[in-house]
Amino acid sequence: MSFSVLPADGGSGLQHVIGSCELNGEEGYPLLVNLWKRGSCKAHSTHSNFNFFLWTELQVELRNMSSPSLQQPSFLLANLKADATTKPLIQRCQDLLKIIDEYPAKELHLIFPWLVENVFGSLDGVISGWNLRLLHSRSNEFNLVLDFLSPSGPMMKLVYKLQAEEYKYEVPVNYLPGPVKACIQEGVLPDCPLFHNKLQFPLPGVLTLNVALNPFEFFMFNLAYCLIAPRNCLQPQLCSSTDSAYFVLVDLYLKYFLPIEGSVPASPFTDSRGSVAAPSPRASSVSFAGYGVHSPSLLKHHIFHQPSVNADPAAQEIWRSETLLQMFVEIWLHHYSLDLYQKLQSPQEPFNPSEEHVLVVRLLVKHLHAFSSSLKPEPPLSPAHSPPHTSPLEEFKRVVVQRFVQQKLYLFLQHCFGHWPLDASFRAVLETWLSYIQPWRYTGEKPNAQPDQNRTVPDKWEPFVHENLLLYTKLFQGFLNRATRTDLVNAKNALMVFRAAKVLAQPNLADMIQRGEAQCSAVSLIGAHTSITRI
Repeated sequence: MSFSVLPADGGSGLQHVIGSCELNGEEGYPLLVNLWKRGSCKAHSTHSNFNFFLWTELQVELRNMSSPSLQQPSFLLANLKADATTKPLIQRCQDLLKIIDEYPAKELHLIFPWLVENVFGSLDGVISGWNLRLLHSRSNEFNLVLDFLSPSGPMMKLVYKLQAEEYKYEVPVNYLPGPVKACIQEGVLPDCPLFHNKLQFPLPGVLTLNVALNPFEFFMFNLAYCLIAPRNCLQPQLCSSTDSAYFVLVDLYLKYFLPIEGSVPASPFTDSRGSVAAPSPRASSVSFAGYGVHSPSLLKHHIFHQPSVNADPAAQEIWRSETLLQMFVEIWLHHYSLDLYQKLQSPQEPFNPSEEHVLVVRLLVKHLHAFSSSLKPEPPLSPAHSPPHTSPLEEFKRVVVQRFVQQKLYLFLQHCFGHWPLDASFRAVLETWLSYIQPWRYTGEKPNAQPDQNRTVPDKWEPFVHENLLLYTKLFQGFLNRATRTDLVNAKNALMVFRAAKVLAQPNLADMIQRGEAQCSAVSLIGAHTSITRI
């Protein structure tokens, strides 16, 4: 039903046409009748001028109908909230399993934001949720929680069920990474395509800006944010952070959506329209194939951001993998704006990652190296045959480290090197750095029988060293600056110096670094010569 609105006085104070609304008869007719009964307007089936104030009022009405928080009360949600304070977790999970299986998406849509908050905790830290970061393997609820939240468990089945209906869920811009939030507030398009075309303008009288995420994005955002959300009730760790339910869950999701072997499993939920589809492709997308084997190096090109996955339907099979990785990287690592990179200043807001945070980042680094190294070798080309088709997942493996992680991880580590306390807890940061600059440790290949002191770095890794030169040189310099201010009488501090020296003393690694620096110097000289000749 297409309509426009005229003031009740017949036309005084008319504004020019802003647009029209498309409403089906079931929703549109009662709304227009209600507005008419209030004496605000007359509805017409043809386009004409209408009063801007009334149009704003109509937008509010439409938002009221579509927003789950403003809809009619959900008795299912009310019952679940009551059960959350009275029933044990095992019984609540059993109830949720039946509800997810039996209820339609329309009802599940109303409980989804509450359920996500109930599991992961609120973004402001007031609600602690299931305390996944404190739940360890010795707990009776550990396996129950992992089964419910696993990538193939009931919670993800709910996500896919809602994804099929294209529902949206809002997240306040204030909780986005500092650089993304700054871009949005300044009216600039964020560099990360994940947040493009998602801004929701507030209702009249509301000052909070939100981004609208699809169910999969909303779930992954909350999973990632759970690591950095303030938790006033967190007690001192009695067990290792790597033994927590949260750490294990992140590992499960990385292995599921970034598989080293095979492909990403299809959605466990299908409806009459078939398997769950990817979100609408982004207009600025280009093919992975255009990136080539070697991405621009961190040293030569500084910050370099490629568009996201292409609109080719074949590439949509990995949209979940890309979304998961982008969300993890943005929430965990992206705390600097692009201009602050070259100035090497502090983040835009206070940023003090915990040891647990760094350990999860190391888990991400190690898995991405293994994922990237599982790229199948390309068969030799023959003159009579065209290049073989490469799957989107294989192309993703080819560019994943350089394109998604390289620059943001460098900034993250640089901040930690400069601001971390001068004590033994720095070991988590050190090992994350050493993991990243040694991708050959995560190839799955059996190391040769050479002693450690004689083991050389395979020649095929020299391009990686050159593309990540600052992580070998600038960060090593930062580590030495720390070491000179650290109490090396302490055995744990001395061990960290030994670890760094042992890694960087690997035979032929220093030669690779020197060749990379020589190439950069040559490029700089050529550029300077070109500039001089043009004057």
